[in-house]
This record gives sequence, structure tokens and C-alpha cells, in this order.
Amino acid sequence: MQDLGTRWNAGVRLHVCRRVDGDLRQLLQLLEITTVPESVPEVAAFLRGRVAPEDLAITRLAPNRLLVRVVGPLPALCHSVFEMGAICMSCPFLPASPDPEGEGRSIAWRVLVQKARDAHPLLDSFSEPGTPPASLVRIGAYRAGSDLTPRQELAVSTAFALGYYDTPRRSQLKDVARALGVSRATAMENLRRGMRKLASQRRGEPGRARTVGADAPDPTATER
Repeated sequence: MQDLGTRWNAGVRLHVCRRVDGDLRQLLQLLEITTVPESVPEVAAFLRGRVAPEDLAITRLAPNRLLVRVVGPLPALCHSVFEMGAICMSCPFLPASPDPEGEGRSIAWRVLVQKARDAHPLLDSFSEPGTPPASLVRIGAYRAGSDLTPRQELAVSTAFALGYYDTPRRSQLKDVARALGVSRATAMENLRRGMRKLASQRRGEPGRARTVGADAPDPTATER
């Protein structure tokens, strides 16, 4: 994905990143790629040349935007995150946007861990012999979101990215199903269950307060 930023100055937004059900050595990602319309065919051809057809699905959202579903080997760095029960809030493998002066910049890698004390062991697992150790930039509290299953999260994220919930709609159920690689019935079931959970959670938010006791989980976001 770094090549997309270097060769076409493309912006890449990560919607979903998780291990593949039934094969924990594979990583599934749902990406939204934005570039100038003239470069879209070249970007699509580049991806098709790098990824096997059965592991790639490309949907054109607009003249300058692509939605890409890709499956590939799980990087060692991502393996460490999953094994320790952490969650990446941003991706170090995506291209960075240039700064206002036109020079590249590094990306702060945000990682969600269960407790603050888990941060340093996780950083230690990222460090390799002969390379500078990973450093902790900032630490802060994070409030969890929904309890959607991975499939429901993928379906809802895909539908939003495709404009399925826009007025007027920019895509149909068949487009969502094709991007997910499932039948229309399966796509609709995951969308309904996912949106029901989101709606139920939203109804319970007003006026509700949460306190974290001394023995309660302390979800913490860390940046590297």
C-alpha cells in the first residue's frame, strides 16, 4: 500500500482490518483508495497484478475512488498485536499524507490495549535486534464502541463506504454483496443485525454514566 502513495499520490483509508475466520495466518482489509480519476485504472491494474484474483475485490465508488477488499498473509507485527489482545486504531503500513511543505511525514501508530501496563510489553514485542526501540508517545483513555461481530462490522462499513445508506442511495444491496463476496441474503442479514445493535446502543447512551472501579478493565489507547 505504500507504493500507492509513492507512485500515484493516492490516499488510503482503512475501514476494516481483521484476521480471516478459519485461517488466523491471513489478514482481511477493506480499503478506500482515492486518487485522480486518470490514475484509477492504473491503481486497479497494479492491485490485480499484486494480489491473487480470489483474494481481491474492487468496486468503483466514484470516478476518483475505489473500495478494495483484499486478503493477504498476516504480517508479523500484526500477529503480535492480535496475540496480545490489542487493536490497531491506525495502520503503519498505509501511505502517509504529505505535510503542507510537500515533504513526507511519519504516522503516529495508535494501538488500543486493555490496561496501561500492557503497553510496554507490546512495544517490546515490536522491537527487532539492530533497530531503535519502539517508543510510547502518548497514553490516554478510550471508550469502547459497539459489540458488532467481525462480519457485521465488515458489512456495515462496506455499506457506508459504498453509499448504501445515502439519500439517494449510491449503491444497491447487490453492490454491497459483491464487495463482500457473499450472497444478497447473507449481506442483508449482517446489515440488519449490525444496524440493530448500533441503534440499540445509541438508544441507551443519553443520560447514562459509566465509572471504572479499581478492579474494572481500563481500556487504554497508546500511540507509537
